[in-house]
Amino acid sequence: MKFFNPMLSKDGLIKVGGRIQDSNSPEGMKHPIIISSKHRLAHLLADHYHRTLMHAGPQLMTTTIRQKFWILRGRDLLRQVYHQCHTCFRRKPVLIQQATADLPNSRVTPSRPFSVSGVDYCGPILLRGPHRRAGPVKAYIALFVCFSTRAVHLELVSDLSTAAFLAALKRFIARRGKVCELHSDNATNFKGAANELHHLFKMLKTDDSSRKLIFDWCANAEIRWKFIPPRAPHFGGLWEAAVKSAKSHLLKEVGNTTVTHEEMLTLLAQVEMCLNSRPITEMSNDPTDLEALTPGHFLVGSNLQSIPEADYKQLPDNKLNRWQLMQKRLQAIWKRWSTEYLQQLQARSSKGIKPPVDIRVGRLVIIKDDNLPPAQWMLGRITKIHPAHDGIVRVVTLKTASADNVVRPVVKLSLLPMPSNVNDVENPAGPYDGNRTRNEQPINHPISWTAVSSSIRTQQCPYSN
Repeated sequence: MKFFNPMLSKDGLIKVGGRIQDSNSPEGMKHPIIISSKHRLAHLLADHYHRTLMHAGPQLMTTTIRQKFWILRGRDLLRQVYHQCHTCFRRKPVLIQQATADLPNSRVTPSRPFSVSGVDYCGPILLRGPHRRAGPVKAYIALFVCFSTRAVHLELVSDLSTAAFLAALKRFIARRGKVCELHSDNATNFKGAANELHHLFKMLKTDDSSRKLIFDWCANAEIRWKFIPPRAPHFGGLWEAAVKSAKSHLLKEVGNTTVTHEEMLTLLAQVEMCLNSRPITEMSNDPTDLEALTPGHFLVGSNLQSIPEADYKQLPDNKLNRWQLMQKRLQAIWKRWSTEYLQQLQARSSKGIKPPVDIRVGRLVIIKDDNLPPAQWMLGRITKIHPAHDGIVRVVTLKTASADNVVRPVVKLSLLPMPSNVNDVENPAGPYDGNRTRNEQPINHPISWTAVSSSIRTQQCPYSN
């Protein structure tokens, strides 16, 4: 305060003395009225100029206000008003960023390959018609990825129907074994397949005459189907990364040419071999380990592209039989998985170490839509939260103008500022912190300049003594 050389004017107002008294500027600019940022009048002035200047930023508001008034710590107050304005906030909303969740149990527990898998589609791809004059035919690729070993299985699918996907699922289970859990996104064909399998499971358990129509494995075990939240592809990052790698191999090999159905099956088998030959760990420091651990080790016992070893089954073994030798080798592979691969999953990325955001029922949020500009994003109110086992909320249920139960991940939402108590003059307007949630909104009270003038003259300034 002392740096402004304050003075008491004839009308009883404290003004800035300053060093520009000899300039040709107006009197109000040379000696602006000093106002504390703790006073309610400072909030009213900041909100008024923000609206008058068509939702200007803090810099323009500061230069305009200082032509008549000098608000102590005014930049902090104006920055707070700007960031708490709903109109300005909706033009550039800040999406919620929560800490990265812990890996699920199926990712960090040894299990049989493909017992817990994720599935996704990629495509379409064009196949050559059955005869020369036939046009190209669309087809799709169903990709299954193992949660524990990251092994990949590719199946060619004729269309996006439920029947075609069930046929691909049966071929996958016939080759890789039964699946305990199958994770996927919320595509309609996956939902239809899950419902149909569940109906089939109940039918086979109650109707003995239907057992002759389907294999016995459908009646003995039901696949637990789990869907990730809608519009949350990062929840299925494991199979999304596998889809990216598979498409990369296919695009480099096929390009813009069309291939036959048989050629595509051969190509998919080769791409699957390449994906299952990728190292999932670095080379170990053990001199006896000549190759890195790959998904192929869990499928066939070694790298899929390695040269087969000689057959030693005719040689005598004094201590272990062949079955025990195979089990010992399998246990050694899983020991390397625990000591080499599992330790790589410990660290979180730089984006996943932020403090959790407090999300409660009843908050008003902006729902991100990739096909619309931010100003047209829909509003919604949180009706239910779905906290994870670590207590952090990453999925919520919303109520919008068009639907009541809309499930969205929090990374697609932006919390609107909440009302603040502007009459509390004991809490100064601190600077806006971009790391914390914006939880206040500007004052929407109309301003009477007669009342403002009277308030300036009658207020008890803390610096009047």
